[in-house]
Amino acid sequence: MKVGIISVFMDYHRRGAHHRGVLQPQIGPLIAALLPDDAEIDIVNDTWGDPDWGRDYDLLFLSCLHSDFDRARQIAHYWRRRGAKTVLGGIFASTYPHLCAPYFDAVAVGDPETTVPAICADFRRNRLQPLYVARAYDARATPTPRFDLAARQQILPIALEATRGCPFVCDFCSLTGQGTRYHTRPARDVVRDIRAALAVLRGLTPWHKRNIVAFYDNNLGGSFAHLRELCEALEPLRMYWGVCVTFNVLRNERMLSHLARAGCRGLFVGLESFNPGAIEDMRKGQNVLPEVRQAIARAHRHGIIVMAGLMLSPLMDDLACIGRIPACLQECGLHVPTYISFETPFPGTPHFTRLAGQAEPAFLPNALLRDFNGYTLVTRPRHASPEAFVAAYRQVSGQVFSRGARLRKLALDAASLLPRGHLLPLLYDAFELASESAELADKRSFIAGTDIVPPECGQVPLADADFASARERAAILDPWPVTDAAGRVLPQWQHARRTYLAYGQVAPVISPQVQQPHSNDRPAHTIAGAMS
Repeated sequence: MKVGIISVFMDYHRRGAHHRGVLQPQIGPLIAALLPDDAEIDIVNDTWGDPDWGRDYDLLFLSCLHSDFDRARQIAHYWRRRGAKTVLGGIFASTYPHLCAPYFDAVAVGDPETTVPAICADFRRNRLQPLYVARAYDARATPTPRFDLAARQQILPIALEATRGCPFVCDFCSLTGQGTRYHTRPARDVVRDIRAALAVLRGLTPWHKRNIVAFYDNNLGGSFAHLRELCEALEPLRMYWGVCVTFNVLRNERMLSHLARAGCRGLFVGLESFNPGAIEDMRKGQNVLPEVRQAIARAHRHGIIVMAGLMLSPLMDDLACIGRIPACLQECGLHVPTYISFETPFPGTPHFTRLAGQAEPAFLPNALLRDFNGYTLVTRPRHASPEAFVAAYRQVSGQVFSRGARLRKLALDAASLLPRGHLLPLLYDAFELASESAELADKRSFIAGTDIVPPECGQVPLADADFASARERAAILDPWPVTDAAGRVLPQWQHARRTYLAYGQVAPVISPQVQQPHSNDRPAHTIAGAMS
């Protein structure tokens, strides 16, 4: 059985470039570990490189974010026409399974630990079902990922998770839209996986890459008790690692001490904004803005570099607020963020639902699903025109990410870290700063409905023979609209599915009764509307 696993990606900067940074999709090695031993497995991180279009698959798993769905639909069609059965999973598939169903042989809702084995068993019996819904998460069912299969598609090959979900309820977050949950894995299982990675990667990757662990948790700090237990288990390994946490971790001196002793040298936090009104609107109360400077300095004392992202809020930020960002960055000691994006109401999130329910259209007209990527403005700014808001974004990005600003940050961080003997976090810092740039793609408007077409849209090598009709071609190739010409949300997007109930239980799903696109001659957006 030839099995492919593709993590679909479209460059959100619209350059058509791959993103060969530290963070790479990790669903591939996890799904691979859930497959039968005799499966011939090919993992493709679309962020790292294109799929091999000449390859044959019997069964193809795909995962994608909202803005990647157009490409995922086209990739699935390409291999379906060549005999493969396709399965879509991930957060978009879980939130809108009824919209995804016509374009894949099966849709998987929820965690893969129970769905993937069931899909494989049914596939082998030639009884593949259109919908698979996971059972409640059981940490004991999470296997050791197949680190060897993706080792050459990432900078840090020892990559795994120790928790799943997040206990906070940020309004813009897709995790909140899915349903708040937080699961922890036994620390001994995490250590087991790291030791297994060390063994299997020997000879595949250089020694220095085997000395660093990248945790892919959305928030490793959701349970301080579990985090302390994990730190105690990691400390004897004498390895270095980094992870995402929420701001409450940075406020806790004792927890930072535990992290430092266990080898943590880098923490990423979603700082989001220096505007208290925006923080409140985002329901991000764990971010205590007056304490940011102290928190960063506290982490530096423990030899931990802090990285953080910012978002511009079209609802709460005016042009003066955006203009103050460089000064705020200097005052708090962060100097240069990891990124600056637009706060984006991803379909299915509370933020999206709140805006979609307003009497006056809150979205920009003709917004496409691919525009909901964080780097295209989809919400009408309240305090400026879209063009002025984007101009302010361009200006602040140019200032904050200039070469001079990045060199100043490196020098200031060195002055803070090196006297205490902390070289490794400074190296993390240097790598991160080298990957950032003030350059933005040419010809972009950054405004939904008018932005340039992503180059990936024409890259799947579909031929005329791959389509039964012009309407089928449109159903596969046309981008999906989210709003109409007035900025009103189209009806199909009002029916997002909540995946998780209380205590992480999975909500039931009624299997969608839909025609498959190979026998369907309606455009994609009409199909979606008919199923809602």
